Order: sequence, then C-alpha cells, then structure tokens
Amino acid sequence: MAVELYDEHEQGERVRKWLREYGISIVTGLVLAFGGIFGFRYWQDHQANQKILAANLFSVIQAEVDAGQTNRAAERFAELQTEVPRSAYVGLGALLLASAYVEEGRLQSAATLFQDILEKRRMESLWPLARLRLARVLEAQGDTTEALRVLDAVPAPAGHEAAWAELRGDLLFALGRSDEALAAFQQALQLTDERGFGRRLLQMKMDATAPGEEGDRS
Repeated sequence: MAVELYDEHEQGERVRKWLREYGISIVTGLVLAFGGIFGFRYWQDHQANQKILAANLFSVIQAEVDAGQTNRAAERFAELQTEVPRSAYVGLGALLLASAYVEEGRLQSAATLFQDILEKRRMESLWPLARLRLARVLEAQGDTTEALRVLDAVPAPAGHEAAWAELRGDLLFALGRSDEALAAFQQALQLTDERGFGRRLLQMKMDATAPGEEGDRS
C-alpha cells in the first residue's frame, strides 16, 4: 500500500513538473489555435458582409440612375467607394454613373469616372469599354488628339477590334487624316460581325472619307 502511495505521489510530481515545463506552451498553442479559428470565421463573416453591402449599394445606385436621380446615385457611389473600395461593384457603379452623366451632358464628370476605372485598374473586363467611352467623351469635348492618344495607348483588346478600328477612323477623320481614317474604316468593316445598319454606317463613313483622299491627290 505504501509503495502504491509512493508511486502515485511520484507520478503526480512528474505530471506537475511536466506541466510547469510545458503547460504554458500548450496553453499558448491552444489559445493561438482557437484564436486562429475564430479569427478566420470573423474574417469570413466580414468578407460576406462586405459583399452584401456592396451589392446592396450597387442596387440602389442602379435604381437611382433608372429613376433619373443621378445626384443621389453619385452619393451612394461615394459611399460604395468609402465602405468597400476594393469591390468589383465600384467599377460597375462607376461605369453606370458615368453613362448617366453622359446622357445628361456632364462630360467632365463622366470622363473622370472612366479615367478612374483605367487608372485604378478596376475590374479588368471593364477596361476596353471604359477606354472606348473615355475616348468618345474626349472627342465630344473637342479634345480629339487626346482621344486618339487614349485609344492608341493599348492594342485593341480581343473582341473589341471592330469598335476600336471604327472609333479610330472617326478620330482620324476629325483630325483631317483622311487616308488613315479610310484604312481604319475598311479594317472595321472587315472585322465587324454586324449586319444591316452597322455595316451600312461604316460604308457611309468610307464613302465620306474617300473623296477627301482623292482631293488630297489632286
């Protein structure tokens, strides 16, 4: 019996010694492990809430634009930029609001938003459309040279070659560079998949450009 008590006492001392040596490390590890689990869950919840917030704000922006309340849409867009600046909805909201500005003739406001999409690299799939529209806005503002510079800053993206060539033709023609404009319109006609009015419009542009070409030779 005494031997058993001694063995139990010795084992107890060994356990207490082991806990003194390694207990803090174990507790620290458990704290970090549980902290990591709860931290990850918090991060997941935060990300989910951010996505919901961004989607809701974009829906409001869309509704305000549809209702013709552009200034209110702009306020919600500013909130979207502040609350969820990295969301893809910021790019979509910028494109939507910029289009509303164009319809209202607020060209500089539209240009600023299109530039923001390009400069801040928002949502890559929007870049071609933002660049095309920015060039059109600059052309409408009378800055045709800058519009051409913006368009020529990058090669025509896949799927946008025809639109790129047609706009380039418009800009070159406005700058009096008829030979280059005609070549651009011809390229656009070759690349376009449109039927009917789209092709007829390009042909009309070519017809309007060709006399200038002949006039230059005379």
